[in-house]
Amino acid sequence: MKRTVLMEYQVSVIIVNYNTTEVLEDCIKSVKEKTTGLNYEIIVVDNNSEKGSLAALQEKYTDVRFHFSEENLGFGRANNLGVTKAKGKYLFLLNPDTLLINNAISILFNFIENNPEVGICGGNLYEKDLSPALSYYEMGSHSRYTKEWLTILDRSRPKGYHDDNRIKDVRAIIGADLFIRKGLFDTLGGFDPDFFMYFEELHLCDKARELGYRIVSVPEAQIIHIGGAAAENKNEELHKWSYQEHWYSKFIYFHKTEGSFKTALIYYGHILKLGIATLVYSIKKSPEKLNYWKTKSEVMRKTYKRYQIYRQSI
Repeated sequence: MKRTVLMEYQVSVIIVNYNTTEVLEDCIKSVKEKTTGLNYEIIVVDNNSEKGSLAALQEKYTDVRFHFSEENLGFGRANNLGVTKAKGKYLFLLNPDTLLINNAISILFNFIENNPEVGICGGNLYEKDLSPALSYYEMGSHSRYTKEWLTILDRSRPKGYHDDNRIKDVRAIIGADLFIRKGLFDTLGGFDPDFFMYFEELHLCDKARELGYRIVSVPEAQIIHIGGAAAENKNEELHKWSYQEHWYSKFIYFHKTEGSFKTALIYYGHILKLGIATLVYSIKKSPEKLNYWKTKSEVMRKTYKRYQIYRQSI
């Protein structure tokens, strides 16, 4: 006789922390204050933060399950670890720098429960001032490669911001608030460990869609995402680890989905754009802008070399 395994919780909320104690506590508070009508658990996976930094939170929130990694696993691998501890039917992968505005988790749970063809969904994200934040990747008619190529010179605001309350199919949900069936996550093998941070959610959603599942944005669920704020000093932003890691993950993503040749075309297309900008501001004798574009070009070349090392290692 086949044994039926019962899920203990409806939703497992998984939060990955890395030295974000203050915002993490605010995030946990918002989940507890806003979530009603749902049997859920909260799991915090700590990515080898400063020793003892979470001791006070552990003592205060005894019902939250804390798991500590001996190394910084990055976003995807840390969530994978959290999922191995999860007992919920669904997973809600939530960034620590988020605050629930309403009963978002229950809204997403009820939506996916009533729509079995939906594999992944997410809510509407907002900046601290409640202006719209990037919430999803728009569905497009172009291939992943072609769409990226066509937007190289497009400086307009990226799509993925809700301007109405329509539920709609999208290409991918931003990883800050990704709600997914646990069975589907397990079937997909979780996040690809080759991604340390960035683009892993896009890759996961691609694979879910290939299995026939819908990816849906549910704007009724509302969440503040503090991390969406832009840096004041753009030149300093180029030197940040996060900027370089973003491009490294982008190269890996295109390598996995389009191949090394098209990845190279994307890279050289950007280098061409950067070279033109450098020339223009050199002629205009604008030192600040010239330095910005030269720095951006140097960072791009350095990151692409790192990708080439990765490509040779696989």
